[in-house]
Amino acid sequence: MTLSVEARIFLGIAAFLVLLGLVYLVGTDESAGVAMLVLAGAMALVIGGYVAVAAGRPRPAAAAAAAAGSAARAYLPEASIWPFGLGMGLVLMLNGFALGAWAVLPGAAIATACTVGYARQSRRRD
Repeated sequence: MTLSVEARIFLGIAAFLVLLGLVYLVGTDESAGVAMLVLAGAMALVIGGYVAVAAGRPRPAAAAAAAAGSAARAYLPEASIWPFGLGMGLVLMLNGFALGAWAVLPGAAIATACTVGYARQSRRRD
Protein backbone atom coordinates (compact mmCIF):
# COMPACT_ATOMS: atom_id res chain seq x y z
CA MET A 1 0.00 0.00 0.00
CA THR A 2 1.43 3.36 -0.98
CA LEU A 3 0.73 6.30 1.25
CA SER A 4 -0.47 9.63 -0.02
CA VAL A 5 1.83 12.62 0.19
CA GLU A 6 -0.26 14.14 2.98
CA ALA A 7 -0.08 10.97 5.06
CA ARG A 8 3.69 10.75 4.61
CA ILE A 9 4.09 14.37 5.69
CA PHE A 10 2.06 13.93 8.88
CA LEU A 11 3.66 10.60 9.73
CA GLY A 12 7.10 12.14 9.18
CA ILE A 13 6.22 15.03 11.46
CA ALA A 14 5.01 12.54 14.08
CA ALA A 15 8.24 10.54 13.92
CA PHE A 16 10.33 13.71 14.10
CA LEU A 17 8.46 15.06 17.13
CA VAL A 18 8.62 11.79 19.04
CA LEU A 19 12.34 11.45 18.27
CA LEU A 20 12.88 15.06 19.33
CA GLY A 21 10.96 14.34 22.54
CA LEU A 22 13.26 11.42 23.30
CA VAL A 23 16.35 13.55 22.66
CA TYR A 24 14.86 16.26 24.86
CA LEU A 25 14.19 13.69 27.60
CA VAL A 26 17.80 12.55 27.58
CA GLY A 27 19.23 16.05 27.38
CA THR A 28 17.14 17.88 30.00
CA ASP A 29 15.44 17.32 33.32
CA GLU A 30 12.23 19.02 32.24
CA SER A 31 9.18 16.82 31.84
CA ALA A 32 6.75 19.42 30.47
CA GLY A 33 8.65 19.88 27.20
CA VAL A 34 8.92 16.12 26.73
CA ALA A 35 5.19 15.71 27.29
CA MET A 36 4.35 18.47 24.80
CA LEU A 37 6.65 17.10 22.10
CA VAL A 38 5.42 13.53 22.49
CA LEU A 39 1.75 14.60 22.57
CA ALA A 40 2.23 16.77 19.49
CA GLY A 41 3.79 13.73 17.81
CA ALA A 42 0.84 11.61 18.87
CA MET A 43 -1.61 14.16 17.41
CA ALA A 44 0.31 14.22 14.14
CA LEU A 45 0.24 10.42 14.14
CA VAL A 46 -3.54 10.42 14.56
CA ILE A 47 -3.98 12.85 11.65
CA GLY A 48 -1.50 10.95 9.48
CA GLY A 49 -3.23 7.66 10.24
CA TYR A 50 -6.62 9.09 9.37
CA VAL A 51 -5.35 10.57 6.12
CA ALA A 52 -3.69 7.26 5.21
CA VAL A 53 -6.89 5.32 5.85
CA ALA A 54 -9.14 7.88 4.15
CA ALA A 55 -6.92 8.05 1.06
CA GLY A 56 -7.19 4.30 0.62
CA ARG A 57 -10.98 4.30 0.54
CA PRO A 58 -12.67 4.49 -2.83
CA ARG A 59 -14.89 7.52 -3.30
CA PRO A 60 -18.54 6.84 -4.03
CA ALA A 61 -19.49 7.58 -7.63
CA ALA A 62 -22.12 10.14 -6.61
CA ALA A 63 -19.64 12.06 -4.45
CA ALA A 64 -17.01 12.00 -7.18
CA ALA A 65 -19.48 13.27 -9.78
CA ALA A 66 -20.73 15.98 -7.42
CA ALA A 67 -17.19 17.12 -6.66
CA ALA A 68 -16.29 17.26 -10.34
CA GLY A 69 -19.38 19.09 -11.58
CA SER A 70 -20.40 21.31 -8.69
CA ALA A 71 -17.71 23.96 -8.95
CA ALA A 72 -20.11 26.34 -10.67
CA ARG A 73 -22.87 25.76 -8.10
CA ALA A 74 -20.70 25.80 -4.98
CA TYR A 75 -21.61 28.30 -2.29
CA LEU A 76 -18.57 30.46 -1.68
CA PRO A 77 -18.61 33.43 0.68
CA GLU A 78 -18.02 36.89 -0.66
CA ALA A 79 -14.78 38.71 -0.02
CA SER A 80 -15.26 40.51 3.26
CA ILE A 81 -13.36 42.34 5.98
CA TRP A 82 -15.73 41.08 8.70
CA PRO A 83 -13.90 37.80 9.48
CA PHE A 84 -10.64 39.71 9.93
CA GLY A 85 -12.30 42.17 12.29
CA LEU A 86 -13.94 39.33 14.18
CA GLY A 87 -10.58 37.61 14.60
CA MET A 88 -8.92 40.78 15.80
CA GLY A 89 -11.73 41.45 18.27
CA LEU A 90 -11.50 37.92 19.66
CA VAL A 91 -7.71 38.15 19.97
CA LEU A 92 -8.06 41.43 21.85
CA MET A 93 -10.80 40.01 24.04
CA LEU A 94 -8.92 36.82 24.91
CA ASN A 95 -5.71 38.73 25.59
CA GLY A 96 -7.78 40.89 27.89
CA PHE A 97 -8.35 37.94 30.18
CA ALA A 98 -4.63 38.12 30.94
CA LEU A 99 -4.25 41.90 30.71
CA GLY A 100 -7.44 43.16 32.34
CA ALA A 101 -10.91 44.49 31.60
CA TRP A 102 -9.55 47.42 29.60
CA ALA A 103 -8.88 44.97 26.74
CA VAL A 104 -11.82 42.59 27.25
CA LEU A 105 -14.57 45.15 26.78
CA PRO A 106 -13.32 46.74 23.53
CA GLY A 107 -12.48 43.30 22.17
CA ALA A 108 -15.98 42.04 22.93
CA ALA A 109 -17.49 45.14 21.32
CA ILE A 110 -15.40 44.71 18.15
CA ALA A 111 -16.19 40.98 17.97
CA THR A 112 -19.92 41.61 18.44
CA ALA A 113 -20.02 44.39 15.84
CA CYS A 114 -18.15 42.27 13.30
CA THR A 115 -20.37 39.25 13.93
CA VAL A 116 -23.47 41.37 13.33
CA GLY A 117 -21.94 42.93 10.22
CA TYR A 118 -20.97 39.56 8.78
CA ALA A 119 -24.44 38.14 9.45
CA ARG A 120 -26.11 41.14 7.80
CA GLN A 121 -23.84 40.83 4.77
CA SER A 122 -24.64 37.13 4.43
CA ARG A 123 -28.40 37.78 4.53
CA ARG A 124 -28.23 40.22 1.62
CA ARG A 125 -26.73 37.58 -0.61
CA ASP A 126 -29.01 35.81 -3.08
